[in-house]
Amino acid sequence: MIYLISGGSGSGKSKFAEDEALKYNGRKLYIATMENKSISAKERILKHRKMRQGKDFEILEKEKFFNNLDLSEYEIVLLECLPNLTANHIYSGGNINLLYDDINFLMMAAENLIIVTNDISSCAINYSDEVYKYIKILNQLVCSIAEQADKVIEVTAGTPIYHKGEK
Repeated sequence: MIYLISGGSGSGKSKFAEDEALKYNGRKLYIATMENKSISAKERILKHRKMRQGKDFEILEKEKFFNNLDLSEYEIVLLECLPNLTANHIYSGGNINLLYDDINFLMMAAENLIIVTNDISSCAINYSDEVYKYIKILNQLVCSIAEQADKVIEVTAGTPIYHKGEK
């Protein structure tokens, strides 16, 4: 089962994704992809660590390159989040094929997979050409994952909207 969970910043998508993962009985792997390279990133990482405390997850903080992971023991894998993973690949070498390799590996190796993504392209802001390139790559990846996903869920104000798959 592949879930794609999307929503804007602060929409409740991460909590929803965690709640969905916690419905599974077996081992649960939470892959956190944020790079710890700035004060704001460190603060956000600490916030997310606190949110996960006491939950039934094994946590792996890994920015990219997942093809050496053994996921066979996990009933569910939660990837938080696709925009971070995309940025990690684009802005440290720019090999887009390695980004697709990471996603394809997770989709093939995980028995059940939840991918969390942000709806960053809905903001009416004038971005640089480099940011538009990033948004285009991310949106293409999201569309590709959505085609393959069993469930596509948008979370708005903490409320899930099912675009594909049943509740």
